[in-house]
Amino acid sequence: MDQSGVLLWVKAEPFIVGALQVPPPSKFSLHYLRKIATYVRIRATEGAYPRLYWSTWRHIACGKLQLAKDLAWLYFEVFDSLSVRTPEKRLEWSEILSNCMSEDEVEKQRNQLSVDTLQFLLFLYIQQLNKVSLRTSLIGEEWPSPRSRSQSPDLTEKSNCHNKNWNDYSHQAFVSDHLSDLLELLLDPEQLTASFHSTRSSLVSQEAVVALSFLIEGSVSTARKIYPLHELALWQPLHAESGFSKISKTFSFYKLEAWLRACLTGNPFGTSACLKSGKKLAWAHQGTFEIF
Repeated sequence: MDQSGVLLWVKAEPFIVGALQVPPPSKFSLHYLRKIATYVRIRATEGAYPRLYWSTWRHIACGKLQLAKDLAWLYFEVFDSLSVRTPEKRLEWSEILSNCMSEDEVEKQRNQLSVDTLQFLLFLYIQQLNKVSLRTSLIGEEWPSPRSRSQSPDLTEKSNCHNKNWNDYSHQAFVSDHLSDLLELLLDPEQLTASFHSTRSSLVSQEAVVALSFLIEGSVSTARKIYPLHELALWQPLHAESGFSKISKTFSFYKLEAWLRACLTGNPFGTSACLKSGKKLAWAHQGTFEIF
């Protein structure tokens, strides 16, 4: 890889498939997610971290967030569908559930499922993509405001697309606007202040950056290969920019965030970008990409 021209972008799949097109539960706010992030680490030996089992998530969702069990399972199942799994494995799982004769048998099978805890926290946070703003709903898009008048052409196009799940500009804007919160959500509790905020001396673990690869990937100008975020962040020539320390095996929160913001750009293979440029669409395969 050539370190010049590093480009990072927000992956489309977590938003297209993962962000439910309904307003999220009120307790999916950052305040509650931070509490969950602390709770799962405390309960690490009880199936909460680094893998979160369905039984533990059910306890958190139903007992602490007051969600209905079916809704808790829906979020867990949707996130699990984003994991890499062969069609054969998915078919096998479907057959196992279809052969269950009772709800207890179904729960017994579900209790064997687990997901990456940190990635699941990010998944819950991006549900805010479809959060309804009362102010926006009341005034409507027609009402002139300083914010709307100062928008760039790209942001204007973004605002005109009502389905945020399919709008690449909305994905990028969401991650850019909430990048600090996303990173803080992944921090170990000892790296946060009493009010759950980072400091300039906060350190980000490698596991946290690997989790952030759930949302961000990238490439370099001289390569046609797509890399997950953590591979680029851990690449030797980029250590100074990404803030990685070989001694502590951690990233500087301040440097990592600055590097992400500097390199973050629009998804060059997303639906909106390709339609805008008039190019045909092609899916990425096996770490390479092609636009015809």
